[in-house]
Amino acid sequence: MRRAMLCSILTMMMFGALLIAPAHGQRVAREGKAWLDTCSEPAGLNVTGMWRDPKWGNLTLSQHQGSRQVLGSGDGWNISGVVSGKTICLLFFTSDKVGYSAKLTAEASGNLNGGYVKGLLSENSKTLPMNLAKN
Repeated sequence: MRRAMLCSILTMMMFGALLIAPAHGQRVAREGKAWLDTCSEPAGLNVTGMWRDPKWGNLTLSQHQGSRQVLGSGDGWNISGVVSGKTICLLFFTSDKVGYSAKLTAEASGNLNGGYVKGLLSENSKTLPMNLAKN
């Protein structure tokens, strides 16, 4: 009886660890790239420049003319992303590990508004607001 209970507890702990592991083990080159690939429309804007968010501070983004790819940095993070139509999908990472992801849409004012989450954004993610204004 005791052994069965111990096996049951250990099984539940291992299952719980498997559920938590993906959020901490997401790599830019694998899961991050797959997430960015879901943002697949042709670029509808160029986001090159310095942007500011009250929480994130200054972010520098660079997008070559005619390209969807975005690279940048800010708030101690490396940034990789793509422009998809009027939306930008961004990964904030260090050492190939995804820290945060964000999906922002261009507004008529020229600002980029949307949300971010820790790890990779999904349909069920509860996002926190991110509002980038161009400096």
